[in-house]
Amino acid sequence: MRSQLIEFAADNGSLRAELMIPEGEALFPGVVLCHGFGSDHRAMRPTALRISRQGVATLSFDFRGHGKSSGFLDGHEARDVTAALEHLRHHPRIDPERIGLVGHSLGAVAAASAAAEAKYLRALVFLSLPLGTNQRSARFLSAVRDTSARVGSHVLEYPRHGPLPGASRFEGVMCVLWMRLRNYRLQVDWEKSLEIWSKLGVVADIEKLGASPKLFVHCKGDKIAPYKGVVELYNKVAPPKELLDVERGFHSSPLLPGRLRKRWISWLVSTLTL
Repeated sequence: MRSQLIEFAADNGSLRAELMIPEGEALFPGVVLCHGFGSDHRAMRPTALRISRQGVATLSFDFRGHGKSSGFLDGHEARDVTAALEHLRHHPRIDPERIGLVGHSLGAVAAASAAAEAKYLRALVFLSLPLGTNQRSARFLSAVRDTSARVGSHVLEYPRHGPLPGASRFEGVMCVLWMRLRNYRLQVDWEKSLEIWSKLGVVADIEKLGASPKLFVHCKGDKIAPYKGVVELYNKVAPPKELLDVERGFHSSPLLPGRLRKRWISWLVSTLTL
């Protein structure tokens, strides 16, 4: 497997990414991996390594405003996914007819929006897809307003301006420590983000996904993305589809080593290589 850091163009600048291509001369299937809110492509790297070692090329990128990508998070993250898909499809070592898409959390929302327009996709995997409003959502909006008022700007940078919004006091402390330890960086234009997110529902996007095989992966113990909302959404999605759920676990469990990650990777690789 060969790995290289690259940059490619998006509508608001450039995106930093890591491309992994298996050894060999044949055309390989490929998959774009979309990280969650407040991290960057490195959060997907262990997963990308496992997928690449099974004969599928991977492209993991930093969303706008994250990591070393340019711009601010502004509600147009689906455009980043589309740019990543197009870059991977046109790589000379990739089979453009065998392309998959995986998203975690915020990345799953953006992937759903992008996939609604990308009819060529062979496999879709949504990890810990957040849906609907709950107590955390109200806390999230309140934290955004409070921090924006204190800083005097609707453009905020994390962790410099504190923890990611919506976290409890303990979660907030751990969030700041984790982002600093991992050297994660996030810049958000909340004025644009909140306006766009309020108008674009993931339900409408997901109902347009069509005939691509779809896998939803969720932990019933997820407090950030309640399981009930995902089940309601899953029931509205057209087949072919599968729901892979587990009793325990939390929001990031699908990305961690273990049986759950192994199962959804196996589904992805099998779907792209059949």
